[in-house]
Amino acid sequence: MRPLALYAQSRGVPAALVVLPVVVLVAWSALHSPWTPLSASLTTLAAVLVTTAGLAGQDPELDRSTAVPWPWWRLGHLLLAATVAATSVLLVQELGDAPFDAAFAVRDTAGMIGLAGLAATVAGARLAATAPVLWWAVAAIMPPAGSALGRVVTWPVGAPDDTLTRWTAGVLFAGGIAAYSARGARR
Repeated sequence: MRPLALYAQSRGVPAALVVLPVVVLVAWSALHSPWTPLSASLTTLAAVLVTTAGLAGQDPELDRSTAVPWPWWRLGHLLLAATVAATSVLLVQELGDAPFDAAFAVRDTAGMIGLAGLAATVAGARLAATAPVLWWAVAAIMPPAGSALGRVVTWPVGAPDDTLTRWTAGVLFAGGIAAYSARGARR
């Protein structure tokens, strides 16, 4: 239990768990009237950004020198981050009078967690938030698209029952989880 507690503390997990409900409640209270795909997606993005803040420790040399199965720990970290972020968004949206589809929050959380994992692997943990924020911003300003490429680009605000948006989020999730678990955050 001690290594897990040290890992969580070095990654800022306790602080993220304290800040997460506050961030999600603030986002919900500012955006919920009425829930739209854009406001629901932005609330999910806020939750993902909080939960993925600690994708690397403070000392990479210390991390490399320990006899810890890092791929499994990193996998668990991202899976827990996805679960906690999606759960917080689903819980807070129940406070509203027009809840959105749970598949929407799960899809957006999975895709954005995958993007954060990919960004941490490629650019480093400090820039892990860049990919989800940029993709969300592009999706938010693009007009609704009917083409396949347009639906891939705008998946964070797309319909939850659209197969292509679910596949896009799923591929991003699987790719981000695999890359971050295998390689970790870039130094």
